[in-house]
Amino acid sequence: MTQVFYNLMVNAIRYTSSGGRISIRITDSSHDESRFASVSITDTGVGIAEEQLPFLFDRFYRVEESRSRHTGGMGLGLAIAKEFVEAHRGFISVQSDVGRGTQFTVYLPCA
Repeated sequence: MTQVFYNLMVNAIRYTSSGGRISIRITDSSHDESRFASVSITDTGVGIAEEQLPFLFDRFYRVEESRSRHTGGMGLGLAIAKEFVEAHRGFISVQSDVGRGTQFTVYLPCA
């Protein structure tokens, strides 16, 4: 799970310009009558277009070819993060607004 949160934090840092803000929030929540610990990483970065969101967790998918090459990465980090989270019986979600930022939330089941 360290790799999951490392990847999400690196992405938040990478796509948030100087003077922006990144926050981490840990809460407990319910989903389908199950209790989860949720960890949200929110940034005030460039954001991701709504039509891109369904593909973010696909292997080798990169939002913008040129931006991704400039900042590195092969488009595997979010796919691997999703697999790790699901291997722990959890799930991951994303919300984003272009120009306003992105929030990834990891939900892990409570014992």
